[in-house]
Amino acid sequence: MKKDSTILGIVVGIIAPLLVMLGFWQFNFGHMSFMRFRELMIDSTNLPGLISIGLLGNLAVFFLFYKFKLDVSARGVIAATFAYGLVIIILKFAL
Repeated sequence: MKKDSTILGIVVGIIAPLLVMLGFWQFNFGHMSFMRFRELMIDSTNLPGLISIGLLGNLAVFFLFYKFKLDVSARGVIAATFAYGLVIIILKFAL
């Protein structure tokens, strides 16, 4: 895979928020299991907010790609961010 590709940006843009959300769980709710944490987020309708916090990871990755002039990969991160945004909107109206 090329270093500067849309696919790389999309993959990193999907994984980075997941890592931030896992870090949030571990740092703030490490005393409970991940499955209990997930149930708590869904039951309290805080899942869209958690995903929004996770998108801070995409912000960091976007600026790293931009700094290293990997503009096509940065475009992939933006595409993944829009996909997450769509998920957030759906969850806001569904929950």
